[in-house]
Amino acid sequence: MQLSRQQRDCFETFGYLLLPGLLSEEIGWITDEFEAVFQNRGVVHDGSKRSTVVPFIDQREKLCTLLDHPKVSGLIAGLLGDDFNYVGGDGNYYTGDTAWHSDGWHDVGKFLKVALYLDPVTSTTGCLRVIPGTHKVEIKDWDARKARNAEELWGMAQNQVPAVALESNPGDVVAFNHNLMHASFGGSSRRRMFTLNCSARATNGAEVEDLERYVASHARFWLDQMHSDVMRSTASPQRMAHLAQVMAHESHLPALSAKARAEAAEPARG
Repeated sequence: MQLSRQQRDCFETFGYLLLPGLLSEEIGWITDEFEAVFQNRGVVHDGSKRSTVVPFIDQREKLCTLLDHPKVSGLIAGLLGDDFNYVGGDGNYYTGDTAWHSDGWHDVGKFLKVALYLDPVTSTTGCLRVIPGTHKVEIKDWDARKARNAEELWGMAQNQVPAVALESNPGDVVAFNHNLMHASFGGSSRRRMFTLNCSARATNGAEVEDLERYVASHARFWLDQMHSDVMRSTASPQRMAHLAQVMAHESHLPALSAKARAEAAEPARG
């Protein structure tokens, strides 16, 4: 696929895109593969707390091909450039609410999350909510980024913060900038969603440092490398182009993960 100028401008302005039905033809096998990951990893979700597998699509050869899929790669390339980096992702059974947050903050570089919900989600059943524009570096001090403290600041519950609810059905795809404030409320205890995280290729020292910081943040998942052996061993030259820069800047990760293993009882869940 190729994004229109209007879609690219919308993403730059508001920080997100919703693409209804983008993967509706593929959603059957995608859902089967999702379930197979959790079964093969022996992860049993009991609904009491979020269950997570990181990285996610890397666990199954067929899921790895999503990175090669022209609809998915076209979406990512349209927002980050043809030479984008794939920096992993997570698969989840969510339980309950997710408070307002952003996926880190990047003053330099550009990071994108592509999310697929495998169950219908609405404004009252756990769909993604976003505060448009909160991704912009030039307004990073905007008070809207403090939405997690809504009750203290504005006398309202977090689920009453003005936002856009991105209701979706299986096969829809949501893409958003990592800086964007997002949340979900009212979801069930068995809400399925997985992501692909990508970044624009680092082209200078500051962007390389930012990429390395992002890699380092994955020590909390006890990872020694950002991609699985399956993802790498089955990669075409085209896919490998999206892996290579990350592979070249992850040598610090094993030591950080060893430290995390020594300090925590289990890897992080998000």
